Amino acid sequence: MTASIHWVGDSGLPEHQLLIAAVPGVGNVGKLVVDTLNEEQESTLLARIIHPDLPPHSVLEDGLLTPPHLSIHRVALGNEQTVITISGNGQPMTPRGQHETATAILELANESDTPFAVVLAGLSANPGDEKIHLATPSNSTKSKLEQRGITVSTEQPSGGMLGLAGLIVSLSPLHEVLAAAYCAETVGTSVDVVTADRLAQRLSVDFGLGLDLPIDNTREMAARLLSMMEGKEIAGIDLSEDDSGAGFYV
Repeated sequence: MTASIHWVGDSGLPEHQLLIAAVPGVGNVGKLVVDTLNEEQESTLLARIIHPDLPPHSVLEDGLLTPPHLSIHRVALGNEQTVITISGNGQPMTPRGQHETATAILELANESDTPFAVVLAGLSANPGDEKIHLATPSNSTKSKLEQRGITVSTEQPSGGMLGLAGLIVSLSPLHEVLAAAYCAETVGTSVDVVTADRLAQRLSVDFGLGLDLPIDNTREMAARLLSMMEGKEIAGIDLSEDDSGAGFYV
């Protein structure tokens, strides 16, 4: 069984300037950026991507029990641009499921004439490492980005990318979709807010999105993510008034 897309209203994506995808991973930096975008900007749930290999955890959303899924949102930015976000609380637990879900996303992007798709991910690094690498799947995509003055990496991530995030980007040329992966260096704590904020700024500059997602706006979202994961540490901020050491960089 392949991934299926269940539309909330009319099927199909509206006109948009960028598709942004992220799933839980190292530091959860990409997911934090996407979830904050959905929360802080004017967003509308368009559809859910469902695959039988997603972790079997149905959750309450607006009081209704919802099957495991990846959410597709339309996000209206303040500068009259529109982006599409794709995110969820997990990804398929099998290689086949990840491949089928990536294929479904890329087929949708192709059908919707998506101008460009980016995946946001964390890259495990040492404390103090703060680089953000942009990896591309083809020389033509690399050239298009460099023509826009965007710096592209050819050496990182040196170990490659595992799972759905890497497949969305690496398979994109097969579906005639332009895509690239942002890999932000992070110490890999449960929810790295500082790196997520830096990643959002880089994305905004590269694609002229005019995002304003300062770190204060991510505090509540980070706490929510941490609660969901039952984690214990958020890098860069202290969520506990009694423990000044809770934030790694504080």
